[in-house]
Amino acid sequence: MHRKTTISFFVLSILLNYNIYSQINNSSKSNINSIQIDDFINLGESVNDLFIDPEINNRLVAIVSVDTISISTDNGITRIPTKVISHESGSGVILFSTFSFNPSNPDTGYLAAGGDLLKTVDRGVTWDSTNMFKSFNEVDYVVYDPISPDIVFVSNFRPMFYETHLFRSTDGGNSWAIVDTMTEYEKIVFNSLDANVIYGIELNSYIRKSIDSGETWETVNNNLSTYWDDLRALEISKSNPDILYCGQLYNSEHDNWILAMTTNGGESWERIDSTLLEIDPEGIVLNILVDQYVEGRLYVSYTGGLYLTEDNGKHFQKIYSGNAGKIWSDNKNPATIYFNSDQGLLRFIDTVTVGVEKVTNNLPDNFRLEQNYPNPFNPSTIIKYSIPRSTEYYSVPHVTLRVFDILGEEITTLVNKEQKSGNYEVEFNANKLASGLYFYRLTTNGFTKTMKMILLK
Repeated sequence: MHRKTTISFFVLSILLNYNIYSQINNSSKSNINSIQIDDFINLGESVNDLFIDPEINNRLVAIVSVDTISISTDNGITRIPTKVISHESGSGVILFSTFSFNPSNPDTGYLAAGGDLLKTVDRGVTWDSTNMFKSFNEVDYVVYDPISPDIVFVSNFRPMFYETHLFRSTDGGNSWAIVDTMTEYEKIVFNSLDANVIYGIELNSYIRKSIDSGETWETVNNNLSTYWDDLRALEISKSNPDILYCGQLYNSEHDNWILAMTTNGGESWERIDSTLLEIDPEGIVLNILVDQYVEGRLYVSYTGGLYLTEDNGKHFQKIYSGNAGKIWSDNKNPATIYFNSDQGLLRFIDTVTVGVEKVTNNLPDNFRLEQNYPNPFNPSTIIKYSIPRSTEYYSVPHVTLRVFDILGEEITTLVNKEQKSGNYEVEFNANKLASGLYFYRLTTNGFTKTMKMILLK
């Protein structure tokens, strides 16, 4: 089995992560090849990790280089470097890679820093060495269990000695135990309903599962077609944690699956990449962001852009044209999405939908159904409607838009899905219908409105 054999590979991989999406450093609004987003907000250079403060609006903490962390209090427009009090590395190399904050008390967090594990107790303003991992070196991943925040995992790899370790703390990081010495974990995700069930990516090559909070692990690739060092993304559904998604690099010598999902916790997998492969037959899935509230809805960083699907990969909509990398989201409704790109770190409001064009990021205050245009029409017309910001913080309304003939018989359903706040438009094509009077009706959350339109051939 091929292994990384020198520390230079580790250093190179970290440096590439910082530079591949940092071609332009520009904090300004910009319209960048967007199909549905009016304005992406450019937040400057790309970041290797991002913490979106769940309690303080517009506050971000970011790893912006291999030795620099910054804080923003204006949602990324400006950044102020933090202070690292102590990071003596011993024989290791300091390389800031990932951090994780306590989900119950975000004043506390840990930073995987290569030759050290650093800790903050003031929400990322200052960082200090824990003096716990200097003899292990190459600490490159840390994550809190979001369900049981006393549990923290740290992964490291010593390429010169072929040593890997997965460490676990059950007391919030005060003490640590080695729970796996056989492999390196690049990503760990957690079952939201069962704190004992977790999944991880092993050496970018295998998906592993534990049902005892990391004490023991088994490989759950099963029928998933993978190849060595190809796995790049693993995410889990919060509403149904038996559903997971994984993304891979394209391998011309093997029929590996670029994007796949499981609905039974990894017992079996199915590929959902056919639409993406039609767009780009030699693509790469670098990152996945799963919607917290709408099942089957996820963003995918893919070759040439950021894509959205709302039906588990049956249809995709390109949201951004250009290189896209890591993706993050807050927990609001609608959410704010942040992602690395070839233009730097970008953000936008998540009011996008597939197949129904979103018009603007200005969020409406009321439900609205507009008169179709043109009217009369032949053979197609545009219907516009608006969904306001929900008064229920986590609510996503179900929306239907249907067309009826003069007898009240339903002709077609144009929209039948959950949609976040925003202004939308959809095309109705009546090329197979006869001239006459038709009706269209918008129904959602107690709001119903019907309007007339005339087809004149």
